[in-house]
Amino acid sequence: MCGICGIYNLEGDRPIDREILGRMLQKIRHRGPDGSQMLVLKQAALGFNRLSFLDLDGGMQPLQNEDRTVSMICNGEIFNYQDLKEELLLKGHTFRTGTDVEVILHLYEEHGTDFVNRLNGQFAIALYDEKNHQLLLIRDHIGIAPLFYTIVDGRVLFASEIKAILEYPGVPRKLNLKAVDQLMNFPGIVSPVTFFDGIYSLAGGHMLKVLPGQTPQNIEYWDVIYHPEEEDKGEAYYVERLRELLKKAISRRLVADVPIGFYISGGLDSSVVACFIGKFLLNSYYSFSAEIAGELDESPFQKIVRDCVKSTHYHTNVAEEEIWDHLFKVIYHTEAAVKESYDVAAFLLSALVKDSPAKAVLTGQGSDEFFCGYAGYMVDQFRMMQRGSMSPEECACNELLWGDPYFRYERIHPEIRRIHQKVYSQDVRGEIGRFSAWAESPINVDRVKGLSSQKRRSYIDFKLRLSDHLLGEHGDRMFFSHSVEGRHPFLDVELLSFVTTIPDKYKLDGVNEKYILKKASEGIVPEEILKRKKFPFQAPGMSALIKRSDGKKLAFLDDALIQKYNIFDADHVNEMKQMYQKSEFKLMGAYEIDYLLIVMTVTMLCEQYSLSI
Repeated sequence: MCGICGIYNLEGDRPIDREILGRMLQKIRHRGPDGSQMLVLKQAALGFNRLSFLDLDGGMQPLQNEDRTVSMICNGEIFNYQDLKEELLLKGHTFRTGTDVEVILHLYEEHGTDFVNRLNGQFAIALYDEKNHQLLLIRDHIGIAPLFYTIVDGRVLFASEIKAILEYPGVPRKLNLKAVDQLMNFPGIVSPVTFFDGIYSLAGGHMLKVLPGQTPQNIEYWDVIYHPEEEDKGEAYYVERLRELLKKAISRRLVADVPIGFYISGGLDSSVVACFIGKFLLNSYYSFSAEIAGELDESPFQKIVRDCVKSTHYHTNVAEEEIWDHLFKVIYHTEAAVKESYDVAAFLLSALVKDSPAKAVLTGQGSDEFFCGYAGYMVDQFRMMQRGSMSPEECACNELLWGDPYFRYERIHPEIRRIHQKVYSQDVRGEIGRFSAWAESPINVDRVKGLSSQKRRSYIDFKLRLSDHLLGEHGDRMFFSHSVEGRHPFLDVELLSFVTTIPDKYKLDGVNEKYILKKASEGIVPEEILKRKKFPFQAPGMSALIKRSDGKKLAFLDDALIQKYNIFDADHVNEMKQMYQKSEFKLMGAYEIDYLLIVMTVTMLCEQYSLSI
């Protein structure tokens, strides 16, 4: 992966300033420190920062087709490029490089915009067709590679990170209150929403088609589609097919001309990836783990996996003090406020990879969302027997948001809205109707109509938790803060297409989550890991900071700053600070919202990027 940016003339043919494009590139140099290049044409300009994995000497972008009428930049990897390249060579196409992404140019020539359906990878593509004056912006199926855009001054501006777009003169710097409200209600923000008003995130599985003088057309080309239960082919079939596709997905992500490593958290998902690599795929490799002291310590389980795969291992100890020392820098990279501090642990973990020979790591991300790995899947089984306990107000909200009055996704929204009324300032309180996160559903509710609660929750987790939160600010932005790439075998498109067909009973067996994944991993992953109780990746919250802080680290909660932005109620923030300081007060991990951390990081974001409301 790399960093990309560009400018497209939507109105007229004004010359594009190379200096501005250069500043945009420089702002995201951390995404690709191995080299930079620009291509400035009459109507479009493309900029590229390279992080090299294949064809180290000859794979620089932008790339152009044989007659130079189609130009392209791509942040990402095409994992099935070898098969595609063989097919294209037989059709007479000429390749100038050995890099994987060059297949995109020739697939476009063969199939037009339908070419994206041939790709299996993680990518953000900008493709300019000079003959048709058309710009295509395309984000991979899941939304692993980021791509942001805005329209200013008669131009479409786009980049891998928002900070590059802000380098263009005249781009407004205004906080998007809808993003704040989404963070208060959901696991994180949901594309196309960002914390920057007027700047949008292209959603996974979407492409933006841009032509001169026309409103850009946002086209969905792919989505996770669940169907009612199909014929049950038996447990043995699903176990064997899952094992086969996992090996294939992992092996695809180990192709590179540089060393690739993997994370070991001590949990099931990263252990599956590590142990499959150890048993089937490599003879030497690098592994990485972060150890958090105290009750969050998973190091004994990490050691079990290390001993199993015999990797060259790197680890870092994350102390509470480090969480707060690095938070300001983390918010700069996330371009978002957060309500969990574990982004800092991910930041420090990618720094560990940076100091090793590896340039990319494989993770277990995406397993929880598609194999019923969260507690909510088990809770649903009992809640459906207690439908009468929900208020009419909650039922109406659930129907609007999730397409079912009796389906609760994590929060009782009418109840937490009453908390929000206290947290927000009086002025913001009066405008909630304008930016409310649940004024409309953040998903396409037609996609979950008639589905089981398990499939419904999986789809919502994918949309609300995985793409923008876990893969975005917690994943991509933390990896690339240290010029490291993350790769996620569980999100392989071929694998996912199969996983969505596995009957519910094989994913959640009573209270045994990820049953089929555990079965497929028997004899490969140590028994201690397979039988281990689910333990989510966590880091200390604001209550821990306040109890140990000397006051200096709480500067972003000062009355003066809170009142400056007038987003939150200063009196209530002080009440929360006093409550958090009580010795008996403790947040229950993912089950309670760390409102004080939201307040602090929203303020940090506004200060870092000079945002107004």
